[in-house]
Amino acid sequence: MLRSDCLARLFLAWLALGTCVSFAAEGSSAAAIRLHLKARGLVVSRATEASSGDGLEIDVERDVVYAVNGDRKMTADVFVPSGKPKRPRPAVLVIHGGGWLKGNKSKFHYISVALARRGYVAVSVGYRLGGEAKFPAAVHDCNAATRWLRSQAKRYGVDPNRIAAVGGSAGGHLVGLMAAAPHVAQLQGEGGHAGVSSALQAAVVLAGPMQLTSGSVARKSREQPASSNANKWFGKTLDEAPELYKLGAPFTHFSPRTPPMLFLRGQYDAVAANIEGRARLAEHKVSTRALVYYRGRHGCWLQQPWFDVMVDEIDGFLAEQLGDPTPGQLIRWSGTWLQQEGVEVLRGDDRIELVVGGRPGGGVLKLPRLNNPVKSVEIINAELPAGTKRKLQIAPKPTHWEIRLPPLAGVSAHRIRITTIGRPWSSRLPRVVAPLTAASNLITLAAHDAIIVGKNLRYEPQPHKNTVGYWSRVEDWCWWSVYVERPGRYEVGVLQGCGKGHGGSRVSVRVAKQELAFTVEDTGGFQAFRQRAIGTVTIPRAGLYRLEIRPITKKSVAVMDIRRAHLKWTGPAREAGESSAVFSGGGSPALSSTR
Repeated sequence: MLRSDCLARLFLAWLALGTCVSFAAEGSSAAAIRLHLKARGLVVSRATEASSGDGLEIDVERDVVYAVNGDRKMTADVFVPSGKPKRPRPAVLVIHGGGWLKGNKSKFHYISVALARRGYVAVSVGYRLGGEAKFPAAVHDCNAATRWLRSQAKRYGVDPNRIAAVGGSAGGHLVGLMAAAPHVAQLQGEGGHAGVSSALQAAVVLAGPMQLTSGSVARKSREQPASSNANKWFGKTLDEAPELYKLGAPFTHFSPRTPPMLFLRGQYDAVAANIEGRARLAEHKVSTRALVYYRGRHGCWLQQPWFDVMVDEIDGFLAEQLGDPTPGQLIRWSGTWLQQEGVEVLRGDDRIELVVGGRPGGGVLKLPRLNNPVKSVEIINAELPAGTKRKLQIAPKPTHWEIRLPPLAGVSAHRIRITTIGRPWSSRLPRVVAPLTAASNLITLAAHDAIIVGKNLRYEPQPHKNTVGYWSRVEDWCWWSVYVERPGRYEVGVLQGCGKGHGGSRVSVRVAKQELAFTVEDTGGFQAFRQRAIGTVTIPRAGLYRLEIRPITKKSVAVMDIRRAHLKWTGPAREAGESSAVFSGGGSPALSSTR
């Protein structure tokens, strides 16, 4: 193999010249979206600008032949974490998009490199496009690549029982088909390694269609046949060859043997497209998860600020399904995560460690908010002077967290360990909250996912708190970005705490252009939480919404603490005019569903 971190960096520099997905305007202008993101400190850029140097060093092997079709050699690029692992690693096949007609394996190198740096063996797969060979050639190639990878497990240090696939757009469709139909002979082809299974253990679909006989693919086949990519790929329209489209739809093949699937897409990218597929998989008791990304468009997985967040989610999902690729190991984390000179950030499965050269100004280390409760903060330097206090306190501020470091004579660097509950991550985007499963009636909005607006309000990460607190100003408020898959009536509730003698504040809850109000109850302590049912709203259609909590009046020194809110489906929508919500003409509208 061609060694090196240096080579990987050259790859990424080359890719940045020509493979970035354009930020196309649709519905709302690209310029307006950029201004919105900039106002939140979120700048749209290429995926490489923040993540190319993170994680493990990698080895790269280019143009590896994984199958031969006649005289056509099918090739892939393989990205392998350097060094000998303690045990075989999980692997990920990365399938590029391009509407089945365009693109190449280098298009998704961003994702391959990022996953390899996190400990996965990543394989960027080239496959035959529609101009060269019609359906099912591309599927044959992807399945052949899976069989080849499994057959080469020892060569690359891969666990053959821990193989997943990630694909975007048309690549997402192919991943769905790979996951759903390894048992369908018509989709396997003759690319070699017969007798080796092409089954996946997990799949990640980035805005790929699971249905072809209905939805947008079907509509375009019928209404715009000349410009339909599906018509060109299949060589026929849906009406001319319905059985062919049915064979090519992952939805057709969903069954109890389908592996767990993660569905990711941008807010402006037909957010409801995978709902029926998730429901079908839920019937088969297949685990799925769906997330929609704030202000994201088709292809946002190759751009910042979405890229880092989506890779975090993919990594977390794959670690759940396949096992952590670096158990107990620390890897370098994003250089943009902590904007402070002389600080190196390392991340493990439940912690981060900060190596701080010297002593920061005023002895205060400032860091971005983690989206996890924090169990402990401590200095772990081996050479600490006797009697030095090892336990430190984390002080949550409205925009960041602070850790005050003691003076350490004779110590060249501080090493700080922050242990979290769950996998640590920090997002530059609002995290979208969705039902855990397609069959779930409950959407839980945790305090750590809240977006804070105001001067004093903040997320308090200590486990005994784990709350939105410091609600001392009536002008401060918070909100969540919520993905609703199931239209209908929803009970709105909060887990609320309030100190003795401080109850009585009035608070509004707004969602889907509807407003409810409640009076804060004295619970005997700000961290003595009590579940409250506030009322019912109607969610008219699937999509992305915003749930806001805003004080109306403040009775005493503080409004309340909120550990979580919830939306609980209670039934289909009532007839017009029967909603129990109080409709407000003022206030901020919801983030609309995206059609």
